[in-house]
Amino acid sequence: MSAPSTRPLLSLYRAIYAAGVTATLLVAGFGWWIGVSRRNWPVALVSAVVAGLLVLAVSRRLTEFRSRRHLPGPKPSFFLGNMSDLLLHGHGGRHESLQALHDEYGPVVRLHSAWGSAPFVSLSYVSPNLLRKELDSHRRADRTVLSRSLMGMAGGELHRTHRQVIAPSMTHRGVSERAYVLKDVSDRYVNKWKHVDETHGAHETYEGLQSDLRDWSVNCLSAFLFGDDWDVGADLHAYHRALSAIEEEVSFRAFHPFFVRWVFPRRRRRVRAAYQRVAAELGAVVTRREQRIPASCPAHAATGAVAATGAADDLLDRVTRAPWSAEDRVEELMSLILGGADPMSYVLSQALVMLSLDPHVQEKARKTIETSSSSAQDGDAGPDPYVRNIVYETLRMFPPVPFSAKFSDERAVVEQGMSIPPGTVIMWMKNAVGKNPEIFREAERFNPDRFDPERFSADGDERNDTISSFLPFGAGPRHCVGNRLAEQQCIVLLTEILKNFHIVPLRHVTVRFHSTISVVPSAVPVRLVPR
Repeated sequence: MSAPSTRPLLSLYRAIYAAGVTATLLVAGFGWWIGVSRRNWPVALVSAVVAGLLVLAVSRRLTEFRSRRHLPGPKPSFFLGNMSDLLLHGHGGRHESLQALHDEYGPVVRLHSAWGSAPFVSLSYVSPNLLRKELDSHRRADRTVLSRSLMGMAGGELHRTHRQVIAPSMTHRGVSERAYVLKDVSDRYVNKWKHVDETHGAHETYEGLQSDLRDWSVNCLSAFLFGDDWDVGADLHAYHRALSAIEEEVSFRAFHPFFVRWVFPRRRRRVRAAYQRVAAELGAVVTRREQRIPASCPAHAATGAVAATGAADDLLDRVTRAPWSAEDRVEELMSLILGGADPMSYVLSQALVMLSLDPHVQEKARKTIETSSSSAQDGDAGPDPYVRNIVYETLRMFPPVPFSAKFSDERAVVEQGMSIPPGTVIMWMKNAVGKNPEIFREAERFNPDRFDPERFSADGDERNDTISSFLPFGAGPRHCVGNRLAEQQCIVLLTEILKNFHIVPLRHVTVRFHSTISVVPSAVPVRLVPR
């Protein structure tokens, strides 16, 4: 039984499939009757072909079911597969539904999508197969919205050339050189929170904090990527609403039948308007950079903004120099913002919640920050290792993007001794991976120390864990290009919060979660109390 909000939607999908099959049979039957009775053999032949194609489609669906019967999982329905199982807790609770299925069926769970979409297998562990180069990311929904970007394009030469343009700005060195941008933006929000009117009610405070975290994430990304050409005076709320509409549509199309992009014209118009709104904002950013430093400028062509302005080279310089169309530039920038805004604000919100519930971890983090600062030379301590561990532990327990998926059309993949046929999407469900007791000791416990590289027990039984144990940023050639930026962004703000505030929990607060590309909470149930 699915959640009440999804039942009408599932009923609509069944009706569409049933109507399509019925209409095809009626048209084919009527055409055949007309063709035979009037000896119009071309009409009869076309009708027979239409009926044959329907029979072939049905046969392929049944073959799909038979070829994967050996894999554990719930029984599928013909039209919708296991959509009702996946949406048991609503569209925003898909990770909860998958967690329950893993609890019931084990580390490998087979699920069939709606008729016309590839079936998939969910894993509660990170398999070495996911690192294979011949497996491409499964980005069916992204390709319908952001087809010109790294998020949406298929693997291959075009993908490699786009990544080669973006990657140098996202390396450890590239991020470190511009870390001051992240700190400047974070300091603005820290100073704002210091001066929050103490008379404000808790309701306004925790909901305002969630809004601020999202503003911070968008501003951090934009300032890092676009430098001074980012208009901080832009209408952020309208910009956020447009980003959210795009993210929600990508998420919606990923797990629903292939025809959803056509049967909901209002949604289609809304996402198109949102796309145009964001594209206009980013197009203006690109135009400002091109006008300020024309591509024909020898200094710009040679070394970018470093030579022309004395500032550190940013990604926008590399994008404006790339031999792409204006649409390609805008959509690539859009994908970077979409891929990082909600995920990083979610990580920070969950980190604050967990720290508010564990004063011991809070105090330990402050001491390590103070120690690092006092021992640092040249006034820059760099990222604190323990704060990084807090970020990793939050990513383990609360992955902002719950699913990553790979796809192979040609080769079978063996998992747990079971052969997964070609054409199956292989997905690791990060919530299940992070809380898998076979991978992480005391998996339900928030324990940043588990990522300490020097942490071993006396008998050598306990080892340190690494981010490779759960891969929150994906795997293989299609891993998240901005993973180092995302880590640094979170570390910088979390460090400043710990230095300036005590994080206090707010009890009896109901938090609702909404699923887009990431997970979005309605509020952050903590109060930041200035130290």
